[in-house]
Amino acid sequence: MGSGNLHFDLTPLKHGGDLKRWSRLTNGVADDWLDLSSACNREPWPIPNIPNEEWHELPDQNVLYKAASEYFKVKPIAIGSGSQQFIEVLPVLFSANTTIKENARKIVKVPKIGYKEHAFAWKKWGFSVQSYEHLDELIDSTWFTAVVVNPNNPTAEMASVSTLEKLLIQVRSTSNNPIDGLEARHLVVDEAFMDATPEYSLLTNHIEDIALGNVWVMRSVGKFFGLPGARVGFLFAAHEYANSINNLIGPWAVATPALYLVAKALRDSKWQTCAREALSIRHQHFWQIIRPKLNTVFDSQAVRSNALFYTWQLDTEEETEQAFDWLHRVGIHVRRGECWIRVALPAMAEMDQLDKGLIRLIRGDGLKDLS
Repeated sequence: MGSGNLHFDLTPLKHGGDLKRWSRLTNGVADDWLDLSSACNREPWPIPNIPNEEWHELPDQNVLYKAASEYFKVKPIAIGSGSQQFIEVLPVLFSANTTIKENARKIVKVPKIGYKEHAFAWKKWGFSVQSYEHLDELIDSTWFTAVVVNPNNPTAEMASVSTLEKLLIQVRSTSNNPIDGLEARHLVVDEAFMDATPEYSLLTNHIEDIALGNVWVMRSVGKFFGLPGARVGFLFAAHEYANSINNLIGPWAVATPALYLVAKALRDSKWQTCAREALSIRHQHFWQIIRPKLNTVFDSQAVRSNALFYTWQLDTEEETEQAFDWLHRVGIHVRRGECWIRVALPAMAEMDQLDKGLIRLIRGDGLKDLS
């Protein structure tokens, strides 16, 4: 229940990757649907056999810390149960030395269209959550914490180098100089979709800002590696925060088999190179063959893409709901938002099933009349 300005009784948010729920709702009909609702790699890292002893030992994160340091070229301060665990923990950390009334005066900026768990987490702890449409709005505006999802999910927008530079300058300039009676600013960057394009990561270009403090970067293996079920994420920030974060998380946040698997995945550089090449080939096929048909189904060409998904902007909620229903009728499950639909980039082996379903839809077959 809520207490004061705490809001722990909010209704949990819905997510993609929910085909099992739809299977229950449809009495098993959805079992045969093509599930493109979760924007995770549809050609995931191949799971090897897990030695039996990995199931019989308590988790020891040392091997994964070493593999992560090699992969990211910098050591994370914490390993947790996906980025989601850090999204939950940061508002708690920032509430540690303040009252709920003080939290309510602290402005947290989140993207208007973006991963909604960020806003949800800060709201639960009584912070004043405000949305922004464009990253440039954050420059020279007042905020205690700014959340940047880069690249954005679901808009696929990539933050420009110049905008990130300006935000980092603001964080640096206020680190030791409180403004408007608030503490130093914090920049939280969710890079869950960055692994396909690591050259744009703050970990590659601004590690010194992270080391100095007040810049937080989240990474995970759910998207590019296609391992959302492993529930493994990494947090990068100034070392001074390491004990606080890990004490909030508690011991054994990640299961021993998951630690074993993800360490192997991070060290599999051959697969990583092949996966990035395969994504490029799949995009070419999707853009040429699939995209025009989806433009017709959605009656929209307002589409943006990320390495792992495409998102169409639609005009109304009614049109969005209708298109979502049409796709279900031909066995295609996607992610629906507020006037947008996100379609995960299919595996190459899934392209034909998707193409045939869209052809059925466009031709009519008693489903959609495009005449």
